[in-house]
Amino acid sequence: DYASFIGGYKPTTEKIEISTNPSVYKEEIQYKFVPQAFTNIYVKAWEETDDNIQYFLVIEEINRGNCAEIFGDIFQLLDRTSKYTVTPSKELNEYLQNKLGKDHEGIVNGLKLPDNLSILATMNTSDQSLFPMDSAFKRRWDWEYIPINYESTYEDEVGEITDNKSYNYE
Repeated sequence: DYASFIGGYKPTTEKIEISTNPSVYKEEIQYKFVPQAFTNIYVKAWEETDDNIQYFLVIEEINRGNCAEIFGDIFQLLDRTSKYTVTPSKELNEYLQNKLGKDHEGIVNGLKLPDNLSILATMNTSDQSLFPMDSAFKRRWDWEYIPINYESTYEDEVGEITDNKSYNYE
């Protein structure tokens, strides 16, 4: 869901100093914004835009979840040809302001993806009926069908080349 992809409020244990004895703490449950995969890589990518480092967020089998629920309005950022930005939630905005700075270009006029961040996803077309994607979501991706290649070779853990032809796939 959105909170597992972007982030959200979660209970955390905080050590609170007891005023009568500063070396003694008590633990207290507090709720705070906890960033998840998208927010973490978004911050890292914006922090290093000048270092020529490319960041990739890879989503395995994207159709195993409800994309509209997971991405929320963030999905509109996938349309790179647009100058469109997304207004982050209050919680996400406060977190990003704390991490990037109040006037950072990645949040000042709304969220926008930095040039050094790419999102890749795989989809098992056999499972396409799990959570169908609407056309507004689909058109924001470049699609490439990659068939299973039984003739390919690969390098194993010790560096030996293995030929898939030696296996019987029937």
